[in-house]
Amino acid sequence: MPAQPTALNPTETTEKPAGPPLKDLYDVGEIPPLGHVPKKMHAWAIRRDRHGPPQSAMLEEVVDTPDIDSDEVLVLVMAAGVNYNGVWAALGTPISPFDVHKADYHIAGSDAAGIVYKVGRRVTRFKVGDEVVVHCNQDDGDDEECNGGDPMFSSSQRIWGYETPDGSFAQFARVQARQLMPRPKHLTWEESACYTLTLATAYRMLFGHRPHILRPGDNVLVWGASGGLGSMAIQLIATAGANAIGVISDDTKREFVLSLGAKGVINRREFDCWAPCHRFRMWKPIAPI
Repeated sequence: MPAQPTALNPTETTEKPAGPPLKDLYDVGEIPPLGHVPKKMHAWAIRRDRHGPPQSAMLEEVVDTPDIDSDEVLVLVMAAGVNYNGVWAALGTPISPFDVHKADYHIAGSDAAGIVYKVGRRVTRFKVGDEVVVHCNQDDGDDEECNGGDPMFSSSQRIWGYETPDGSFAQFARVQARQLMPRPKHLTWEESACYTLTLATAYRMLFGHRPHILRPGDNVLVWGASGGLGSMAIQLIATAGANAIGVISDDTKREFVLSLGAKGVINRREFDCWAPCHRFRMWKPIAPI
């Protein structure tokens, strides 16, 4: 009978049971061993010759798993958020994403939550196995706006998954390390993946332009109140002690908007007063001072 390893006989070892064989492609929903990056991945890709509704423009394909640069991270996508820019990318309007990045295919998706599977050599804040949330803002990181200023004003600023070809609608996503934040553990994967683009946009609109920021008691009209941006805005307004009035197009959305904290709801289809200002008879040009 073979000897068993003991503390007194450390040279004797037993073989560890072999894990599942590593593969070059994993099924959708199948999670590769931590840190193993397969050569291929499933992605929902858009191609220039099939612009149209998302159902026909975004088709499942097997593509190369993206390689990463020294300041980038490869994330296994556990959940991805949906945004209107994915619809625009699919339709190719107002512009085609292929007029921006020139890639053969476009993977949409600007929100995600997942697990770090690979890090570039210059990445120090994250490691393989970290659970992260991805925000959508990318830049080159080499101008004053990216270094102490406002990265949204950088000339290199771009929206990941819309102005870049490698968004979140895939098994793996390539991102800049500065796009990552630790995942809140009290949220599910789906909850973690749905808020960064719309919440950050709403927050910036309400609180990002000091001294002209939202204050308690302010009244705020929120257009498209039941959508992603509007629903985030209403919750921020209510949390700040201000009064959100939501604009909807269908009464079936009324209770949902009120449940978010809106103080009132307006169905825009019940009024015929909506028009650009120049169409109103009382409109008069403002003389320059």
